[in-house]
Amino acid sequence: MNLTLDRYAENPIIDELVFWPPKQSRIQSVRACCVMFRKPFIEVSIEGGEVFQRHFGRDSFARHWAEASVVLQTITSIKLISDFSFEPIGDPDKLVREVLAKRDECIKESNLMFDEGMYQQFLLQYGADCKNLPADAVQRITYAREQLGIGM
Repeated sequence: MNLTLDRYAENPIIDELVFWPPKQSRIQSVRACCVMFRKPFIEVSIEGGEVFQRHFGRDSFARHWAEASVVLQTITSIKLISDFSFEPIGDPDKLVREVLAKRDECIKESNLMFDEGMYQQFLLQYGADCKNLPADAVQRITYAREQLGIGM
């Protein structure tokens, strides 16, 4: 969900994954690497074969990856691959609750677009890799796609 992820854009890893406008193809995987003599990086694989890398500063990379992992696992179906050991965040359950609360806020905001018939803008709030959406959000997405003639 781009709108929800955008609320975590202070995390530089998540910031690199938020596309405005959103890409039509889904992100398949994000691989995080932190090797000794190279800047830490993520490698992002997108459906259709596109792959790109982004490099980060060493100081806070592990902390940012730990947070990004929880956020991404909570609201997306993106496969996460860690090629290094890192310490998990202090209270992952608290972060999951926070992410789900922000997701619900974003769903309410996007529903305003839906209610006004702004189906294209509504769909831009959701990526192809969303998971854990409430049933009513899934129904609205399906309806908006049908109205725009977009196949699933």
